[in-house]
Formats: sequence, structure tokens, C-alpha cells
Amino acid sequence: MEGNKLMNFRTPLTLATAAVALGTGLAVAAPAAEAGQSAPRTSAASTQAAPGDCPRQYLCAYPQNNYGGGAGPVKDNNTDLRKYPKFRHVQSLFNNGTRCGVYLFSQPNYGGVKHSLARGDGYPNLNNIPEYRTTGVQSNRWCG
Repeated sequence: MEGNKLMNFRTPLTLATAAVALGTGLAVAAPAAEAGQSAPRTSAASTQAAPGDCPRQYLCAYPQNNYGGGAGPVKDNNTDLRKYPKFRHVQSLFNNGTRCGVYLFSQPNYGGVKHSLARGDGYPNLNNIPEYRTTGVQSNRWCG
């Protein structure tokens, strides 16, 4: 009889614990599910969604740190990004591509210093990358 009472006590406690754990998991997963995609990782190692104004399949440049000031999106390979105003004064970048990473170059025609930016990754502050502090990103090529 004692064993039965103990069993009856444990079952509700176990179910309550499982419900709390399950509820916590759903609460954490809900924002990503609402956005229709999993939250990508950024180069700062924090998990965040793509900036809302960066279209899928594009590399987006921003004139302010932390993806501020409005996106300047480009989709294809570009030998000279200086023709796009947002890239002339870029302070942050996000790769919202759907297929692959993108190579970033400090000079036109895929020259200078090269960095690879993975799909779903971003640089919220290009001042943290010494090679881009003065030159910015001047060309890009996909599938890096």
C-alpha cells in the first residue's frame, strides 16, 4: 500500500515536471517558428534572426553598426561594390543568402584581403575587422 501511495505522488510530479520542461522548450522555439526560419548564427557568436529589411538570397550592407540605417542589398557577384551607396559607407553586413557563403574583398575585382561570411552570418561592426576599417568591402563573390 505504501508503494502505491508513493507511486501516485511521483506520477503527478513527473508529469508536472515534463509539462514545465515541454512548455519551456516551446516558448524558446516559438520566435523562430513564427519567423518561419531557424535563427541564424552571427559572427559575434550571438543567435539572432536576419535583419528584417534584408531580403532572402541577398548580401546586405548597412551604413550604421548593428544593421542600422536601412539595407543596401546585392544578390550577384560584384567586381566593384562602390557603385552602391550603402557599400561606399558600409558599417555592418549580413549574408541572408539561401545557398552558400559569400567572399568579401577589400579591393575591387576580388583583390586585397578576403574574408568569408557564412550563410546566415553577419558582421554587426566592420570596425572590428582592421582590413575593412579604411577600405570597406569593395567586391564580393558568392559560394565562399
